[in-house]
Amino acid sequence: MNQTTSLENNRTFANYSIRQVTRADLPKLEWEGEYWKFRDMFADLYRSSLSGRTLLWVVASQGGEGELIGQAFVMLKSSERDAADGESRAYVFSFRVKDQWRDQGIGTYLMNFVEEDLRRRGFKYVTLNVAKENLAAQRLYRRLGYQVVGSRPGIWSFRDPDGNLHRVHEPSWRMIKSLSGAG
Repeated sequence: MNQTTSLENNRTFANYSIRQVTRADLPKLEWEGEYWKFRDMFADLYRSSLSGRTLLWVVASQGGEGELIGQAFVMLKSSERDAADGESRAYVFSFRVKDQWRDQGIGTYLMNFVEEDLRRRGFKYVTLNVAKENLAAQRLYRRLGYQVVGSRPGIWSFRDPDGNLHRVHEPSWRMIKSLSGAG
């Protein structure tokens, strides 16, 4: 599904659009080097999106062709079935908006877009993990109707493009939202 939307419902965002990631976007996902270490992971996720296992959404300026200012990745099916089972639950991750664009409604609009897309695909629930120390994101998710349903140790690892193994320990809350509007 190659879906694009203009942020036309809010005149402030008339020059921005939400669209799926293209191959040409992969270097831009590194956000001027801030996320370079995830280069290989982004490439793997892009390949996964071509098979329909994941969705990679970005908010871009200049009608969708300019700077990437936000992103939301969605796993439709995971080995962790309470996160994404391919039928009723989908898992949002790598949800971010660039610092200079925060507190302007872009994150809310992006998450609403993702949720509506998942509703159209027949999903009933959205899950996500949020770092326990990320209070701003927790406030956003709660305001959008997400509820904490558990705790996760947040232990994972990845290799950067130089081949170095990075181990991550980011304790997080698992949150869930019903897309039907009922708890």
